[in-house]
Amino acid sequence: MLEVRNLTVQYDRFRAVDDLSFSVGPQSGITALLGPNGAGKTTTMRAITGYLQPTSGEIDICGIRRDSSDPTDSDLAIKRRIGYLPETTPLYNEMLVSEFIEFSGRARGIEGDALEKAARTMVERLELGSHFFTPLGLLSKGFRQRVALAATLLHDPDVIILDEPTSGLDPNQIQSIRALIKELGRDRTLILSTHILQEVDDICERAIIINRGRIVADRSVAELKESNRYMLVGRHTSDIAAALKATQLVSDVESEPLEDGWMRYTCSLKVEPEKFFSAVRQEPFEIREFTPVSRSMNEIFRELTQEA
Repeated sequence: MLEVRNLTVQYDRFRAVDDLSFSVGPQSGITALLGPNGAGKTTTMRAITGYLQPTSGEIDICGIRRDSSDPTDSDLAIKRRIGYLPETTPLYNEMLVSEFIEFSGRARGIEGDALEKAARTMVERLELGSHFFTPLGLLSKGFRQRVALAATLLHDPDVIILDEPTSGLDPNQIQSIRALIKELGRDRTLILSTHILQEVDDICERAIIINRGRIVADRSVAELKESNRYMLVGRHTSDIAAALKATQLVSDVESEPLEDGWMRYTCSLKVEPEKFFSAVRQEPFEIREFTPVSRSMNEIFRELTQEA
């Protein structure tokens, strides 16, 4: 469980993170942390994980409180509970993959049989066996990302924070990593920061959107995509668009011709859809389809973060 209260990070006169409060747990599902470049996402993640000292605010991770006024005693205990994959992962190019995984495990306090078992699990899950004895400096970007992810998950953390985890991967690797993220999110607190909004659609249940250091939306992905726009497919010799407007129950009617005289109409409802459909059924035209139109994550993102 992760709880953030009144988190603020200020650099001189610039406030990168402005009084953020939210909580995320396994029951939240995989949570996306979204925002345009410079919105404060990375600063927020660094403050949560202890890489950055916040100006003010409190952070609780698995019942351990990290207070900005006295963080030292709790930092180590919190870091043992967190797996953090930054967007740019520092890797030691001279090390072999095997050496780096061993080093990462020992840095987390894992030794002996426990380290061997954890390493074997990560190598299998992330398909690193073919490059296990390759120097990190010779790896492709995709393989470097997979090694970094292995180090992030090696100690089986309760809270996982991933910043652009599929960056640089090919389509097959992306599907594999997304499947792993879904599996991890079933019983862990997992925050995913990404610019690939299709990724949010595919694997996230909740989205926190930040702009200019403040939260502008914090809802389930399904709720964010809801809208009052509906699509109706109908056919009649008269002007259905005019008839729809005449009901005064809709606005912004758009039409598109289909085959065999059918037309697709998209409109915004001013009333409940049941009331609208009941009124439309009294009109002298044939209705083939009436369905809600959900907004895309791209539309939602632009709406909430574009500058006025």
